[in-house]
Amino acid sequence: MLDLLATGYPSLDHILPVSYSPAVGETALIGGIVDEAAATFGGCGANVAVGLQRLGFQTGVAMVVGDDAPGLRYREYLLAQGVDCRNLTLLPGQTTSRSYLFRNGDGEYQNFFFPGASDAWTGELCLHGLDAVRWGLITVGTTAYNIQFARRLAEQGIPLAWQLKPDIAAYPREALEYFVRVTQLIFCNQIEADYLCRLLGLSDMREVFERGVAVLVMTLGEHGARLLTHDYVYDIPAVSTHVADTTGAGDAFTAGFLAGYLRQYPLPACGRLAAVMASFALEQTGCQTNLPDWQRLCNRYETHFGRLL
Repeated sequence: MLDLLATGYPSLDHILPVSYSPAVGETALIGGIVDEAAATFGGCGANVAVGLQRLGFQTGVAMVVGDDAPGLRYREYLLAQGVDCRNLTLLPGQTTSRSYLFRNGDGEYQNFFFPGASDAWTGELCLHGLDAVRWGLITVGTTAYNIQFARRLAEQGIPLAWQLKPDIAAYPREALEYFVRVTQLIFCNQIEADYLCRLLGLSDMREVFERGVAVLVMTLGEHGARLLTHDYVYDIPAVSTHVADTTGAGDAFTAGFLAGYLRQYPLPACGRLAAVMASFALEQTGCQTNLPDWQRLCNRYETHFGRLL
């Protein structure tokens, strides 16, 4: 049984400090070199899958990597983490996705992404083991792949969660309309919510509840998060901690929320677990570097919120 099967772009992340964020025509200094061996593992779907796996769940990924050394390295890493890779495709002769993230002194990022093998994939998607999947998760990735992924799971009656991004290449209007119809949980921030409303002509994000969505989870940065259902609103405070790197904090938040949701905790507890999980991701460089196990998560939860009920 897989608690979650997640899709989306994989990524080998190169996170480098820069002297400042340059405008067009300007030059900034990079505080390091692009070293393939130093790249950290990323990609939204894989980040969530690894996060849940460390919390004691069984997860898998449906994504595409190249058969280059980084792709093989990522596959071996996922297997070592216990993540099911039956639906990971090694595409011959292709280069695995990479991100180049440049962080200025204020902690702000410029992100440049090379999709590589993922965008080279074409054809009919065949997914294995769907009869043993509890939930699916859609994250930013190739549109054709993601739509087929959602359809395969929906055909099997598998509930879907969706982590939104304001990316017109991954989420054009037709994809947004379809995902709103087939997903029960939506994770987004305010920018992403505005993007969805603008493309779908919604006057308010609450209109997604009329289309079948059960829970809307909106992250608010340092102000925490807001959980919305058709009838209720829950505000969740952020968990303060030392911030070394914000990359992957949103994915850790999603993993923490789903951990509570899969264990059928009340929504406020799910939101608090999400906030605690995100705090771990902030403390070290790299999306998956500092993700905790269940005991560490619960210990910090009790420190900030009391006993987890």
